[in-house]
Amino acid sequence: MKIYDIIFRKTPSRYKEWVKKYLIYSEFTISAERYIGFSIFFGIALGISLGLFLFLVGLANFVISSIVTISSFIIFFVLMNAILVVVSDKRTKFVDEILPDALRLIASNLKSGLTPDRALLLAARKEFGPLEKQIKKAAKKTIAGDSLEESLRTIPENINSKLLARSIDLLREGVLRGGNMSDLLNGLAEDIRQTKILRREIHAQVTMYIIFIFFAVGIGAPLLYGISSYLVETMRELGGIADVHQIFSSNLKVMSFQGVKIEPQFLKLYALTSIAITSFFGAILIGLVQEGSEKAGIKFIPILLLISITVFFLARFAVVRLFGVVV
Repeated sequence: MKIYDIIFRKTPSRYKEWVKKYLIYSEFTISAERYIGFSIFFGIALGISLGLFLFLVGLANFVISSIVTISSFIIFFVLMNAILVVVSDKRTKFVDEILPDALRLIASNLKSGLTPDRALLLAARKEFGPLEKQIKKAAKKTIAGDSLEESLRTIPENINSKLLARSIDLLREGVLRGGNMSDLLNGLAEDIRQTKILRREIHAQVTMYIIFIFFAVGIGAPLLYGISSYLVETMRELGGIADVHQIFSSNLKVMSFQGVKIEPQFLKLYALTSIAITSFFGAILIGLVQEGSEKAGIKFIPILLLISITVFFLARFAVVRLFGVVV
């Protein structure tokens, strides 16, 4: 589409390069031009449609409709980029998990007397997923006449795995220094296995911190927002019914009391916005504590948002049932 071309040309080059890279990491066949164009164009269309709908049916004034329009675009745009990160990380985790097995298989092939190119080619199995293609690519380059070191360099190219890149770099360096390739592969596989065991132990120790963050963000904060929003709305209505300022002024000359002038609609919007922001950063924090990467927390954002917003409305409903109809 022509509109996609215009949007793509106006997009910053650093962002275009980032999308191209992550489309490769995610193994998506769509072009960066179409992906960026779709993300921005449909994000704007969705935001305008939603904001205009709320304004026309009278559910929101112009200011709130504008906020909803901008927020909807940002959420849609962030979601489209988050998809790339989540899919890429999923492939990375899979590769990191099966990497020791792949290295041991290549080492076994070498010990059986196969040449490095044949050892790589026979180790390219379907159960290795994304790693299969990269191993097969390296094997074909070796068969075509490229050096083993240069062929190994291509293995981590299309996979966003630091572990894989580090392992291949160590393997290449060992081969260049004259080391035995099968021993190097077995040593790397064992080191990776020990690292996984250590990570599991660390994960078990930080589980309590994750539970605390999840409870505070998903239950504690929305519960307090739900109760406090009802309280403020009730105080506002009471201040409108009775002339509280005159009563308090006549009895207590020093003390001055005025009714709450916050609109209920604005208060709910503020509470939901605060819950959304808290859920976002809470999910990022959980990912950082659990796996040592902020990107690992992206998958927790929808879960925390759903739970926290549900708890918010359930808290309001429970307070209404206990203390009366929300005014």
